[in-house]
Amino acid sequence: MQKQLIQSVVADWGIVTDCRPISGGCISEAARVTVRDPDGKLHDLFVKSNRADFQANFRCEFDALNRLAAIEAIRTPKPLKIQTIGDRVLMVMQWIQTGTTSDFERLGRQLADLHRKSAGGRIGLEYDNFLGASPQFNTPAATWVQFVQENRIGPQLRRATDRGLIDTPTKRDIETLIEAMPTILAGRDDVTSLLHGDLWSGNYLFDTCNQPVIIDPAIYYGCREAEFGMLLLFGGCPPSFYESYNDQWPLPPRWRQRSKVYVLYHLLNHLNLFGATYLSQCGQVAQQMLIDMEN
Repeated sequence: MQKQLIQSVVADWGIVTDCRPISGGCISEAARVTVRDPDGKLHDLFVKSNRADFQANFRCEFDALNRLAAIEAIRTPKPLKIQTIGDRVLMVMQWIQTGTTSDFERLGRQLADLHRKSAGGRIGLEYDNFLGASPQFNTPAATWVQFVQENRIGPQLRRATDRGLIDTPTKRDIETLIEAMPTILAGRDDVTSLLHGDLWSGNYLFDTCNQPVIIDPAIYYGCREAEFGMLLLFGGCPPSFYESYNDQWPLPPRWRQRSKVYVLYHLLNHLNLFGATYLSQCGQVAQQMLIDMEN
């Protein structure tokens, strides 16, 4: 990112003295920006940049971070500003320094606390948002099963089909699963919660006080078991995370089996984002779910 462009966006906080690119993201450019305020003090900010038409994505993220913070269960970076300049849009956030240790027990407790404090009967969200760079549909539905069929698995399958990314046997298996969703999801809690929506090892960190911090949310209200789709797929959380979550708010029996629905959702999204590399995994998970239905 150009220093002059960043300076125009962060001018409210001071003069830019340093700008260091941050690696790890695959969607937006990111930088740690140090500014000197009028009193001579140095402050760090986190700045993301993308094409101007990415503004809607940043606005969804801005709102999501504020909503998660309002629950007062788990730390999030404070969003500060969004500004479009020319063909670029920039988002400024609080910089959070990563620590050297990881407290997964605390992460499990605080995630359960987030889900419990926001628990109710709401499903979906008043607007659609984004899962990574993909559209995520949040149209409220009468039941959670209907929401998963019409807003999660169904749209991802149609998108993969339209783009020629999915083979006929896998498509047929997933269509069978959509029809069988009332059976597959039976046994869950009826209560829904505010979910981060895209929680995996790249979207949480631990600060210098070992406090968990969640970032890059794709929020909506849904069954809390859906939170574990990406965690089971890419999360790498140790057993202590799941144990502490269950100590705080136990998950119903067979939650891991039901969570394969949400693993499949994220795999289909990765198929649509990154191509055929994820096709075999989609097929394997779908086939395992069909086997589970028979047992």
